[in-house]
Amino acid sequence: MRFQLLGPVEVRDDANRVVELSACKMRTVLAVLLLARNRVVSDGHIAEMLWGDQPPATAAAQIQTYVSRLRQRLGPGVPISRQLPGYLLQIEPGRLDLAEFERLAARGREEAESGRWTEAAASLREALARWRMPCLTGVTEPLSAARRPALEEARMSVLEDRIEADLALGRPAELVPELAGLVTAHPLRERLRGQLMQALAGSGRQADALASYQSYRHLLAEELGIGPGPELRDLHQHILLAHPVPETPAEAQPRLGAWLPPDLADFTGRETELGRILDLLRPADTQLGRRVGCVVAGMAGVGKSALAMHAAHRLREEYPDGQVYVEAGERSSFELLGDLLAALEGGVSGVPDGLDERVRRYRAVLVDRRVLVVLDNVADEQQIRPLLPDTPRCGALVTSRTRLAAIEGVPVVDLGVLDTEPAVRFLEKVIGAARVEAEAGVARDIVRYCGGLPLAVRIAGGRLVAKPHWRLAVLAERLRLPDRRLDELRQADLEVRGAIERTLLGVDEESRSAFRVLGGIDAPGFSVDTAASALGVPVASAHDLVENLLDARLLEVNCSPDGQAVRYHFHELVRVVARDAIPLIPAARVATG
Repeated sequence: MRFQLLGPVEVRDDANRVVELSACKMRTVLAVLLLARNRVVSDGHIAEMLWGDQPPATAAAQIQTYVSRLRQRLGPGVPISRQLPGYLLQIEPGRLDLAEFERLAARGREEAESGRWTEAAASLREALARWRMPCLTGVTEPLSAARRPALEEARMSVLEDRIEADLALGRPAELVPELAGLVTAHPLRERLRGQLMQALAGSGRQADALASYQSYRHLLAEELGIGPGPELRDLHQHILLAHPVPETPAEAQPRLGAWLPPDLADFTGRETELGRILDLLRPADTQLGRRVGCVVAGMAGVGKSALAMHAAHRLREEYPDGQVYVEAGERSSFELLGDLLAALEGGVSGVPDGLDERVRRYRAVLVDRRVLVVLDNVADEQQIRPLLPDTPRCGALVTSRTRLAAIEGVPVVDLGVLDTEPAVRFLEKVIGAARVEAEAGVARDIVRYCGGLPLAVRIAGGRLVAKPHWRLAVLAERLRLPDRRLDELRQADLEVRGAIERTLLGVDEESRSAFRVLGGIDAPGFSVDTAASALGVPVASAHDLVENLLDARLLEVNCSPDGQAVRYHFHELVRVVARDAIPLIPAARVATG
């Protein structure tokens, strides 16, 4: 079977017959699953794309019905599996017209970069032939509004690439009618305007090229209060001074540079996770037709930001047009877009006042660039959806304490605590090899007291650097007692307790109360039944509460090999925070086992 999104949403069998999908909502569910590119799509996201902000109470049951009908229509050769928190549709990329479009477009761009203009023009034409405008026809309005603009923007970018190839092949006069129509339809697309100017000037119509520039300059001034960009101004000067118009497009837009925090000189370990991130964020992977990005997730203090910065610095050559960084925290998408546009465009002047306008400008700025966007300490999916680049030439590297599983097409790299040997190597980089070698066993005790948490190990190392007269055994003794451990793991503006408590503030009050009670369970791990007994609530309610804490990385989980037995436990430093808070709430029934 072949699946089509770049026009009416359709499925065709091996004989090229259309598979009947009569219901709009069934087509919508199929399109949402296809757009996820072999990734799980949550029930919540499917519901949002079906009904918008107000799904019915029966949403889950209706989604199940639509999926069941799709399974019947598509047959066993197209598996749709239930995988929490949603559904997964797995197909080969070559069976999806969007993936083929992106593969051919990537090939054409590579051919253009190596100067093979004839091959590039042919590949880009073949990519555009996959379109049967308009895309995503026959789906719900929420899905169309959410995804159609980005898809159409991708098509326009490839169309402009194809025109660049034709210009480089010396066909300016043939392109003038097409470009005139495109500029009329898209008057604010600067690249199209420049291509029209090149085609006019290359056809001996310099006056018309200059007039087109002046018309565009006035339009920008009236509509947006800004002027043309530097590339178009340079082209205007070439034509004005009767210099030859460049026969090939500019090699690249001006480099932004790396707007990143510095890499850590003592970064240690994480070789497997680092390799995974580098693989996910290399633009060459766009041939597979997926969004270029990943989420680095883990508990407070586990080293998410440090790993992200280390990876971003390693990727500088992969993104020649620069790297930008924003600290997300609790800030709104509107604020973050303002910072990103200021970094990308070299200042805050001209940044639009409305959210939608900022999103459009942001996507337009990125469409022809290769930029890595680093979004640090993200709170939730809604905060960063508008910030994720929609062009496969750009990448997004996100860090968050939650997995952000509702962002389709963006894999998650989970970080756990460091094993003993990498943690000791990290301590050695902070304090020096000689001190660790002199008390190797004590060094292992210190990282064990730190629970392998990189933030805790860094603070412990910092205290030893500040106290060069201390033997490692002095600090180990101070860390030995759990009740005073968090008081010792504090230095300057670094504090383990504060990092954990800030995470706790991000969950609801009922979950915070459960956190405090569960911290009093005197056992290395506990089941949902035990949690229900301690909390005095039904098992179903206890399950929701422990899963909320697990999502916030305030709890951890172990499963038996067969997946039947699930036990929850606290990281030892998180448990200390929970137990310290127990006197703040009424006494609760605490069970063991």
